[in-house]
Amino acid sequence: MSGPEVLRFAANLYRIPVEGGYFLVDAGLPWEARRLLALLKTPPRLLFLTHHHLDHSGGARALWKLFGLPVLAHPREWPYLTGKKPRPPLPVPLLGRWLANLGPPLPEEALLPVEEGEEVYGWRVVALPGHTLGQVGLYREKVLLAGDALRGKGLPPRLINEDHELARRTVRKILELGAEWVYLGHGGPLARQEVEALARRLGV
Repeated sequence: MSGPEVLRFAANLYRIPVEGGYFLVDAGLPWEARRLLALLKTPPRLLFLTHHHLDHSGGARALWKLFGLPVLAHPREWPYLTGKKPRPPLPVPLLGRWLANLGPPLPEEALLPVEEGEEVYGWRVVALPGHTLGQVGLYREKVLLAGDALRGKGLPPRLINEDHELARRTVRKILELGAEWVYLGHGGPLARQEVEALARRLGV
């Protein structure tokens, strides 16, 4: 299988071809939505959100409003996506809470739950908790779309992980899946040997 198509925004978004169309993984920042919509010549079948952080979910409401598409996310992320619960503040003095919560909330009727083991157009949903507790990815044919489970060749900074110890253990889970390529929310894809090297450094 060739690699997924990367759309480079503040976070990497992915356009995944399926029979008769495509679906999107993640939606960028709210103020990137206009550029994203201009790129999409036809409506996506659905939007899959790896987690609730603004750089991954901020454009979701604009996509839902224009296309009426289903937005798939793990139920643990829903309170943040709908605005019922504020996102944890970013590590920015004074402005961190405000910046984390700039995105327009999604109505609950836009959302559909996804849980580990379910399938989305032949991709298996995989729980990748730690960065957020409900973060999920998609796995197929030794390719993993991993959201922010990894960052560069390491983990995201401890300050922005909801459970850093869980994030460490998720590295081992990625290896146990058998993934040969891991596509990230930030940075280029990692080969399996790079994830193995990270697991050794982390002692997991």
